[in-house]
Amino acid sequence: MKLFKILLVCLFFPFTSFAATQYVSDDLSIFMHSGPSTKYRIIGSINVGTKLTTLKSNNTTKFTQIKTPTGRVGWVNSSQIQDEEPAKALLPALQEKYQESQAKLNEINSKNEQANASKEQAILNKDSLIAQLESEKRSLRSTIEELEARNKELDILQDTKEERIQMQWLMGGGSVLFVGILFGLIIPFLPRRRKRSENW
Repeated sequence: MKLFKILLVCLFFPFTSFAATQYVSDDLSIFMHSGPSTKYRIIGSINVGTKLTTLKSNNTTKFTQIKTPTGRVGWVNSSQIQDEEPAKALLPALQEKYQESQAKLNEINSKNEQANASKEQAILNKDSLIAQLESEKRSLRSTIEELEARNKELDILQDTKEERIQMQWLMGGGSVLFVGILFGLIIPFLPRRRKRSENW
């Protein structure tokens, strides 16, 4: 008996009542009818992306009763509405997000280029500084080698100084001795002056 009542209800009341939010699909616009089929007169049109409140559905004609944001109530083909917002309606928002993302990407690329340029300049400055330091290092090494050679010469001169002094004294003494001997040998042979005779 209960099954019979359910069948009667489905036969004579083919409407399913519910309330949900749906959107007009990607068609440019759809027609709204006064009843649940195309046999009913058209009472208006709805643009793509319009947010609708679904009231009930006719399973036989596949039409859904909807309510527009302005409060108008009518019937539309169920295949022309969907649960998700259509791509065409989302396109402006997606384009805006894309432009924002592109602007951020360009900004990041610009910062990366600046950072890379700064790094390259820092590397060039570092290489230049290293080359300058290497040149100064070579110059200092050459100066150190010259100073070391001069220091060795001074050490040698210092070591031989006493020997040279002794040699000078020896040569001076030898010269004096030679002159003395020479005079000693020559003087006896020099003519002497005769004394005057006192017998005058």
